[in-house]
Parts: sequence; C-alpha cells; structure tokens
Amino acid sequence: MVDDIHSEVCKCTIRVGIPADQIQCNYVSNLLVLQNKGRDYTCFIKGTFSEDITRFLQTYGSTFEPPIVFENDWLTFNMVGIPEDYHTFVSDAREKGWGLEIISVCDYNHEVSGIFDVLTPRQKEILIESYHLGYFDHPHRLNAGELAEKMGINKSSLLEHIHKAEKRLIGQIIAQVA
Repeated sequence: MVDDIHSEVCKCTIRVGIPADQIQCNYVSNLLVLQNKGRDYTCFIKGTFSEDITRFLQTYGSTFEPPIVFENDWLTFNMVGIPEDYHTFVSDAREKGWGLEIISVCDYNHEVSGIFDVLTPRQKEILIESYHLGYFDHPHRLNAGELAEKMGINKSSLLEHIHKAEKRLIGQIIAQVA
C-alpha cells in the first residue's frame, strides 16, 4: 500500500449465483481473476481506500499482516507494531464503539510469520483448505474421505500431504524455539 492506493492478491469464496466480475466494493477499482475452482477465486485487486481508512492505517503506524479475513460481519487481522500504537488502536476502538475482540497478543517473530515457506505449494493449499473446511475442528466437520472427495484427490494422497505438512510445520516451530 502506498498512501491510499493498495494492491493485493486475495483468495475468496463467492456465494452461489454471484459472478466474480460483478463483485463491487468501494475500495476496489480493478479485479482480475487469477484462478477459479468452483466458488473459490484467487484475484488480483487494485484500488483506493477512503480517507478514513487511509487515516486509520497511518494513525497507528503499524502494519496488518495476512491473513486478513472478512467473514460475515467480522474482520479478523494481525496487527504488527510497537506497543504504544497497539494501545492507541485499542483505546480508539473502544472510544468509537467498535466491537473489538482481542484474540491474542504476542511478541512478533518475523521467522515464524513466514512459517508456511517450509511447505510445498500443494501442502500449503491442502492444509489451508482442510482447515477452512473444518477437518481440524473437534469434532471434525468432515472426515478425511469427505475432505478428499471435496478436494478431488484420493484419501491416501490427501493424508500424506497433511501429515508431511504437519511434520514440516512442527519441525520449523521446534527449530525456532530450541
């Protein structure tokens, strides 16, 4: 993002019956579909933020790290910055009556933020999709067979990708703390 101009690649799931080329947002001037699998789209987006959003982003001197998730009436994001900026943000949010819920606060480790870099693109794709579809929920929203069917691969390949991804991620985490 430079000033009020932004560009990013994003992944989104679009409701049935809404074509991607009809997505409208006040802050998106160009939307280019890079990939489409069913209702899931990967898009390159360019646009301009409103003065309010630009001022908001500049006020707190922090950066917002992916993933930034818009779901239902919720916006979930990771904010990276100095404690003073964070405290100012929380105070302002309360003063403005925003429904703010702080999920966690921790020290930022740039090595861990790129943790998915240890995965192959296919492992990352399968792990993220498995997470979104509820495979890692307890109880599972769907089992491995159902997940494999939704993803169009066989069950043993799916489980192999998931287990190798888990092993790499756990190994990376342990290497960072050991």
